Amino acid sequence: MAIVCVTNLSPESLAAAHVAAAVAGRLQESLLLLGVAEGDAFLDDGTGALVLTQQRLEAEAARLETLARVVHYRLQAGTSADEVLSDEECRHARWIVVAASGWRTPAWRRATVPERLSRYGCAPVLAVRSDTALTDWARGRRRLLVLVGVDPGSSTTGAAVSFLRELRRVGPCDVLATYVCSPMDERERLGIHSPVHVELLEPALQGMEALDPIVERVLQREVREQVGDLVGEGRVEVVLEPGFGRPADHLMHVAHTRGADLMVVGTHQRSGVKRLWHGSVSAGVLRHAAQSVVCVPPMVQARRADRPPRSVLVPVDFSEACTKAISHARTLVGPGGRVHLLHVHRRKLEDRGFADHYGVLPEPARDRDQVLQRLWELVPRDETAQTVRWSVEGVTGEDVTLAICQATEREGVDLVCVGTSLEPSRLRDALEGEVAHELVTRCRRPVMVVPSA
Repeated sequence: MAIVCVTNLSPESLAAAHVAAAVAGRLQESLLLLGVAEGDAFLDDGTGALVLTQQRLEAEAARLETLARVVHYRLQAGTSADEVLSDEECRHARWIVVAASGWRTPAWRRATVPERLSRYGCAPVLAVRSDTALTDWARGRRRLLVLVGVDPGSSTTGAAVSFLRELRRVGPCDVLATYVCSPMDERERLGIHSPVHVELLEPALQGMEALDPIVERVLQREVREQVGDLVGEGRVEVVLEPGFGRPADHLMHVAHTRGADLMVVGTHQRSGVKRLWHGSVSAGVLRHAAQSVVCVPPMVQARRADRPPRSVLVPVDFSEACTKAISHARTLVGPGGRVHLLHVHRRKLEDRGFADHYGVLPEPARDRDQVLQRLWELVPRDETAQTVRWSVEGVTGEDVTLAICQATEREGVDLVCVGTSLEPSRLRDALEGEVAHELVTRCRRPVMVVPSA
C-alpha cells in the first residue's frame, strides 16, 4: 500500500504534498509522488520544460523524504487526470492526496481534477484546501474535528464510516456524525401522524422544519448504529440537521458553524445520465466546501461481522399462527434479546370519528386497554421467557403492511417474524397471506415467515 500524491507542482500542490508526506510517515507507508497536469503543460516542446519539470519533481521528492519513509516519484507527461493511476497503482493506493485548487482545467471540461479522481479512483481521495491543520494533526500536534456525512438509508455511509477508523489510526479525531434529514419524510417513514389542526402541536413543533422528539430519538439511535464503535481517541457527536433541497449545502453549513477541519463523504461514483439524474452530494461538497474534503468510494467499506438478531418484531392478530411466530422469535433473540409484539387495527369507516391526533396513531380508545392486555397475555411465562425483554404496542392503520414497516423503523429491530396460515381467518384484524408477501418485498428489515402447520 502507498500514499499517492497527485501534483502539478503549483503552490497548492506543494502544500498538499506536505500533508501526504506527513500522513505517509505516520502510517509508515511509502509515498508515491505523481507529477501530472491537464492539457500540454508537461509536453516536451523543445524548450526544455519537461526536463525542468522533472528536476523540480525530483527536488520535491527529496524535500519530502524528511517526513515520509520512502518517496518515489514519476512524471506523467501529457496524461489526463482520469488515467493518472495505472490499474496496479490504483489497487495498491491507500490514500490519494491532491490539492483542491491550482489546477488548469480547460473551459470545455467542467469537472476538476479532484472531482475526476474521486469519480474514477479506487481509494479515498483527500482534496486539501488548508494544509496547516492536517499537517499538525498528522504530526501529533493537535486533534482534528471531522464532519462525516451519514445517511442511514444510503449505501455510501458505510464507506465514509470505515474511513473514520483509518483517520483515527493517524491521530485523534473528534467526529461530528451529521445527518441531513427532512422532518416530513422522516415522520412518514416512522408513522408519526401530524394533526390536521396544527394548533394542536406545541409551538416549537408547528414549523415544517421542526424535528419531532420521537423522530429525533430514532434518528439519534440510527446514526449511532451506523457509526458503531470507533477505535481511537476522540469523541463522537450526532448532529441532526433538518433541511430541504441539496444535502451538500446543509453539510457545508454545519461544517462552517462548527468549525470543522475536514469533511468526509461517501460517493456512489455515478457517471453520465445517472449522475445528472440523482445528483452528487460528494461533488457538491468537493467543489464548494471551505474545508479539506475526503471522498470515499464504495469499495472501501469494511464488511461488518454477521451476528444473530437481538431484537425481533412480531405482528399479532391473536391467531394460532402468531403464537407460533412469538415462540420462534424468543428462541432467535436468546437471553438478553428483545421481542416487540405489534397489533395493527385496520382503520375502517366507523373509525373516521377519531379525534385529531399527534404522534403514532393508537388503537381506538374503546379497544386500547383490552388489546394491550391481550398482547401481554401472549408473553410466555416460563423461566426462559423471563430472560427476554418484551414490549407491546397497538396502532391503527389503513395499510397494515405499511404500519408494520413503520414500526420496524421506530423500534430498530433486526428481524420481522410473521406467522401465516393456509386457513382463512374470521378475526377482525387477521394478517392475511398477502401481508407476509408484501412484508418480504416492502420491508427494509429481514423477514422470517413462520407457517402455522
